[in-house]
Amino acid sequence: MGVLYINIEKYPQYELYKFTKQLYENKEELIPENCDNRCVFSTIINRCYYSAYLYVSLWLQEVYKFKPLSKEDFGENEFITEHGQVQYELLEVNQYSVRNKLYDLFNLRKKADYDPFYNISEGELDDAMYLMEQIFKTLKI
Repeated sequence: MGVLYINIEKYPQYELYKFTKQLYENKEELIPENCDNRCVFSTIINRCYYSAYLYVSLWLQEVYKFKPLSKEDFGENEFITEHGQVQYELLEVNQYSVRNKLYDLFNLRKKADYDPFYNISEGELDDAMYLMEQIFKTLKI
């Protein structure tokens, strides 16, 4: 089965995608005085991941009727996060490149969100935007 498309523009996820692009385009103006670029770069990377993740989740739901299970649906030691379930489902529907891009974005987001001393490079920020754009392009917004 090839890629099936949805009309993302009717969903709130599309607004998050557009807002993330605006943040990126205006990143230099958003850096506050007495602050390095990390505060803005980490926010943009976070938004890139969640824009892509929410879109992929919506796409899986619309195209394949997939919905991640809640924690209560798992046995005591079997829990898989919703993020992990979405990545696994992408593999199940042969969307390997989308899964790999989402995984790379997930790792960038973890560094940006959870390591306050990690120096985010402009290249990593560009990578995050590229990965997000490619996910949307592959699943055709």
